Amino acid sequence: MATLRMLEDSGVIVRIDPGLEPNELINRCLYGTTDFMQWLENELPNIEYNPMYADLTPMEQVAAMFSEYVTGMNFSTDRRFKKLNRTPSFNVWELKTEDVRIFGWVPQKDHFICACADSAPKIKQHDLYEGYMGQTKRVMDGMDLDEPKYLEGMEYSDVISNEN
Repeated sequence: MATLRMLEDSGVIVRIDPGLEPNELINRCLYGTTDFMQWLENELPNIEYNPMYADLTPMEQVAAMFSEYVTGMNFSTDRRFKKLNRTPSFNVWELKTEDVRIFGWVPQKDHFICACADSAPKIKQHDLYEGYMGQTKRVMDGMDLDEPKYLEGMEYSDVISNEN
């Protein structure tokens, strides 16, 4: 079994660097699986969006959300970060922007592993939530991570601390 640090050192997961300003501090850790990182690089730039409804491109939306998550901004009041209730036993959480949905889990407090993602319109139109939750669960189960592999709980305070 492995720790997050061991998985990062072996390249199984990658720590996401949202490009913080010099005066910003890291309060939480954000990781991506290698598949997620490929999606981030290859698919995210191609997500279509309507500039009439979003001031930022999907890439800019995700970059801003990642920065806010890592620096400890408050996520408990605007539903950008939530546990998905369709299959609560899977312990899958969602990070979301106007145009993007990112699925992952919380292996320890203030740490999130991004497993998969897609455009919000596509997920909603084709009702793909359960498929992405299942995919996230398979990734989690297949990862050689020390038990318990995830934190249980429905409340933000169960998985996030130090909200600014």
